[in-house]
Formats: sequence, structure tokens, C-alpha cells
Amino acid sequence: MGPKTNSGASKAKVENKKKEKIIEDKTFGLKNKKGGKNQKFIAQVQQQVKHGGSAAAKKLEDEKRLQKEKKEAELKAQKEMQDLFKPVQTVQKVEKGADPKSILCAFFKQGTCGKGDRCKFSHDLEIERKAEKRSLYCDVRDDEKEGTNEDWDEEKLKEVIEKKHAEADKK
Repeated sequence: MGPKTNSGASKAKVENKKKEKIIEDKTFGLKNKKGGKNQKFIAQVQQQVKHGGSAAAKKLEDEKRLQKEKKEAELKAQKEMQDLFKPVQTVQKVEKGADPKSILCAFFKQGTCGKGDRCKFSHDLEIERKAEKRSLYCDVRDDEKEGTNEDWDEEKLKEVIEKKHAEADKK
């Protein structure tokens, strides 16, 4: 004896049982009610389940599905293009003597800061309108080399001497 095979008749029986179960679920409690409205609804449900709906309904359903797939494909393409062509972000720098929390995070401003609370820059949009805070512990004048004579050449030295003696002569 060979292996058992499922015949088409048994598959049809299984499908019919499934359809009957669906009809029973959809029309539960309506069969014993009076009125033509309920009886028409029951007949309509049975028709839809047994015959799988009308051809026009299937066409509409297919069109809707195709439109939905098309929209999803377009959205996916747009997102991919945005990912490809988003601007390259440079590292944000702080001037010497400035508090980083007084500067708005450039990545947060664009909506791409992934550091969250660990970010050393401020994520408060109000801070952008305020003036930068200066550090009390750093002297900004240290950077100015204008006051020292280490880098002066002879012309600059003569010019400074003349200015100094001119002030003394006026007194």
C-alpha cells in the first residue's frame, strides 16, 4: 500500500466547515430574530462567505492594495534619498573660556543628537537667544600677544618708543 494522499473532496469538506464556522460567527444571535432586515443580512453574509464576494469587490480590493504598496514604495524611496543626501555634520567646537552648556547643541537643533543627557552642549532652545556665558576661571586676555614685545620687529619697536616719548613730552 502506498502513502495516503489527500483527495480534493476532503479539502473541499474542510473549506466548507471553515466557511460554515465563519457564517456562524458573523450571524451569531441573528437567526431567531424577526424582521426582514436581519434575514437579508444573514443571506448577504452567507453569499459573501460561500462565493468569496463579487468580482467588482475583488477588483477594488486589489486596486486599494496596489495603491497602498505604491505609496509605501514611494515613502521608502523618499526616506532612502533623505538618508543618502543628509548633510555631513561637523564636530561642534567651543571657544576658550566659554561654558559648553551655554551653547545650543547643533545636532539637537537639527534633531539628530543621539547623546541625550550625556551631551556636553545645551538642549534648551531658549538658550540660543541668551548671550554666551564667560568662564570666571579663564582669562581671555592671555591669548592677546599684542601687549608683549617678543614678536616685534625694529619698526614696531621704534613706533612704540616714539609714542611713549610723545606722551612724556606733552606732560
